[in-house]
Amino acid sequence: MNDFLSTTPNEKDECKPTLLSGGCLTDQQQLHPQNLKGSSFLEEKTSAKKAFLLLIKAFIGTGVLFLPKAFSNGGLLFSIVFLAIVAAITSAAMLLLVKVRLQVPGDFGAISEQIYGRPMKLLVMSSITISQMGFCCTYFIFVAQNLYDLTHSLSNCRVDIPVIYFILLQLVVYVPFSLIRKIKAFSYAALLADVFILVGIAYILYRNVEQLATVGVGKIQLFNPKDYPLFIGTALFSYEGIGLVLPIVNSMKEPKRFPLVLTSVIVAVTVIFITVGAMSYSAFGDKTETIVLLNLPRAHPMTITVQMFYVLAILLTLPLMLFPAVDIFEQGIFGDKSGGKSNMVKWQKNLFRTLMCFALAVIAWGGASNLDNFVSLIGSFGCIPLLFIYPAMLHYKAIASKPIYKIGNGVFIALGFVVMVFVTYISIQSWSTAEIVNRCSPRA
Repeated sequence: MNDFLSTTPNEKDECKPTLLSGGCLTDQQQLHPQNLKGSSFLEEKTSAKKAFLLLIKAFIGTGVLFLPKAFSNGGLLFSIVFLAIVAAITSAAMLLLVKVRLQVPGDFGAISEQIYGRPMKLLVMSSITISQMGFCCTYFIFVAQNLYDLTHSLSNCRVDIPVIYFILLQLVVYVPFSLIRKIKAFSYAALLADVFILVGIAYILYRNVEQLATVGVGKIQLFNPKDYPLFIGTALFSYEGIGLVLPIVNSMKEPKRFPLVLTSVIVAVTVIFITVGAMSYSAFGDKTETIVLLNLPRAHPMTITVQMFYVLAILLTLPLMLFPAVDIFEQGIFGDKSGGKSNMVKWQKNLFRTLMCFALAVIAWGGASNLDNFVSLIGSFGCIPLLFIYPAMLHYKAIASKPIYKIGNGVFIALGFVVMVFVTYISIQSWSTAEIVNRCSPRA
């Protein structure tokens, strides 16, 4: 999740970013909202309009491209209704977290430690690490499968390179980027990625309309009793912006306007998600691929362009997604040791970051054959605690005074835990090895 993560005060050559903005904050800056201007996006005074755009940016990522297949897993009617429910619960959970932040200073981890102690902070940081590493592995797979498809398109099916090589090829970019300490410039890459995503969404919707007009509605179900848990995990994967809530609230000129801003964002994002998911599933039916780009006309110039845009955008933004997890690990392994004072420590950290990139590539290789379940697993095990369970736990102890509030928090916690266990179990239990989408094969 997107959150402000602290850095070692003495490590002058290393800059630990907020997840999407790439801004840098010390421990002291994190605890004082008036100093949030260190971020490249979050100025000291943020208007409601800018807060709206920042939240839109936080929520609309590559997850939207997985939703059409998720609708196939859940069924059209079930997916629309459940996505609306997830949106409402996510909004409520974020507002709980904001209320806690107004009473307790700090970032997600610092607030957790002040309220429950160090074990709770470790739990929160572990969830952040798991979710971020999961997002990174998903990006590895996304890029690899699109490069695999692009190779077929550009070579007219004469060249067939196994997906594993495209996963390993990405290390040529990720390893050098992971060694960069001052990564403020990556914030512009993140903005560019948003532009590419919007272009991609527009093109997908255009193709959906064309498909529905010329071919008609595909073979669809209103409810899929077999695979609906996978939809739940993917839906939760898509609502990944909770970590950016606290920094935006801290930076707003009028924090009291945040609930209205948040509600507007959730409504807008949910409309986009439902539109893309429902239209794409209706257009392609049971032929909908895990990455909906693979349903678009092969070798079409615009399809190739959109795929290349997405690949480039993710290659440039994945390092930002990786930094929070790297930071947490390095604090646990190296403590206060500074690479700015010791070349040995710096090279030890460089080696660790390199090994972490290779570890993510290995995990991505394992998940590439079943991206559906992999995304669902990250959404359930990595995102549910950060979206539902932890905000309710923090609010229960720090804010809730009346029995009705405590009961409401208890329902959030219990529901989140049950859904997490259920969807995680189904995602693992239904895991199977499937062939990578190959649109050059005779069966395609």
